Amino acid sequence: MKTLLDASAVLEVIKNFEDEKALHVFDESYVLDLTKYEVGNGVWKEYAQDAIREDEFQEFLDSLRTVVDRAKPLVPDSGNLLEIAKIAAKEITFYDASYVAMAKARKLVLITEDSKLLKVASRHAKTRSTGDLFS
Repeated sequence: MKTLLDASAVLEVIKNFEDEKALHVFDESYVLDLTKYEVGNGVWKEYAQDAIREDEFQEFLDSLRTVVDRAKPLVPDSGNLLEIAKIAAKEITFYDASYVAMAKARKLVLITEDSKLLKVASRHAKTRSTGDLFS
């Protein structure tokens, strides 16, 4: 199954999968170019709010580097903007709609832990949660 991981899925895999399984997921998946910034920002917020220690922050950044190095990057181009905007259409963020549009265009299964995104995306593309990656 060819998959596109959104930021919530990347975080879930980093936090909850054993290293070998996580590496397999990243080797077999696509991520959008913006995913690294979304994940990085989410982890930075935890660090800035003292929810995680500096060493944990560094560990997440190391894991994020692994994602960037191993997953196949996709970059939406200007031709995708109208489709992204149509999908967003007051239901989800433009960021989230970019995942949906790319999954649809590339016939990828969108992997997300975001229930709202899952609901909207399921009308446009195949969707799953991270728990379905090994079932």
